[in-house]
Amino acid sequence: MANFNIQKGKIYIQYRLLDKRKSLKTNLEATEENLLKAEALKKKIEEKVEIKIGDMKYRNILSSFENTKDITVEKAVEIYKFKLALTSKGYQTRFDISMNNFYKIVPRNMKASKVTYEHSLRFVKLLTDQNLSNASVRSYFDHVKVLFLFLVKNKHLNSSPLSADVLPRKTKKAIIVFDNNMLSEILLAAQKSDLMFFNILSLLLLTGLRPIDLLRLKTGDINFADRRIHIRISKTNKEIYIPLSQTLYAFIIKNMNYVIEQDQEQLVFPGYSVARLGCRFRRLKKRLGIKEKYAFNLKTFRRNFATHYAKSLNIQDVAYLLGHDEVETTKSFYANTIVDNVRNKMDKFDENQDIVKY
Repeated sequence: MANFNIQKGKIYIQYRLLDKRKSLKTNLEATEENLLKAEALKKKIEEKVEIKIGDMKYRNILSSFENTKDITVEKAVEIYKFKLALTSKGYQTRFDISMNNFYKIVPRNMKASKVTYEHSLRFVKLLTDQNLSNASVRSYFDHVKVLFLFLVKNKHLNSSPLSADVLPRKTKKAIIVFDNNMLSEILLAAQKSDLMFFNILSLLLLTGLRPIDLLRLKTGDINFADRRIHIRISKTNKEIYIPLSQTLYAFIIKNMNYVIEQDQEQLVFPGYSVARLGCRFRRLKKRLGIKEKYAFNLKTFRRNFATHYAKSLNIQDVAYLLGHDEVETTKSFYANTIVDNVRNKMDKFDENQDIVKY
């Protein structure tokens, strides 16, 4: 744990890293207000130290099993979980569910090198027999597949026995978005309930960000001078800049001008987690009588954002805004726009045609 030390009226943060004593000069005067700023810096240092220690442990464990061909599946999971600790809790939970299912096919003490293509077939059959959706089957399969690719990368295996050709085809579903009336009701109800809740939902709509990436946003990430926002994408560990559009800029200035005065390390939405946000949104839907449990969720704001800009931007621009590496991932958001455009062309053509007499 880090602690404060006052020297000559200045705040220092002292901590230990790998048995070495470190001291950081903050250049902050020792005032009550600056102690709050220093507290934010202290937490950031503690997080970095924790990650560094975890990374060292992970590397030590990897080196102790380097080139080991006799590793068991259970031991492989134990090693992999040190890397998995850097991902979201939700991802870790899904991995655990996937492995619990996989252990019904492959014993924990089986050598990873003994897992075969046949085991992957039986694993997929086990999942499909549970009446899971194709998307869930693919998701659970991919979690286990990534584990074996990890073993290949670290030379515990020559190749992975899990192949995607055993999976059911992806189901292409129509993109579901909020209609204007529903969206207005949701935002109005959120505004009456809690202004921060309203601001979060509005920014999900105006940025197209995933909830976890929005809630990780810090005041210093918003650059008003250059009109852009620095985004860290948790899903791909990629960093991008998205434009601070005129609409988004005006909304922040009108409804969130407090961020201008805040310390740059301060979270824009402190106290909120994805779980808490999701819970509040589900309660709001229930209050408004929105009964479609799975059709409308926090991701729908991202779909509304993409569908809106698909009407005026090219697919590469929309892919960039969504943080997609491949435009194929973005194409589905153009479905509604194509339908609208084709209908408008048909209507215009039919104006001068007598197809049906009314």
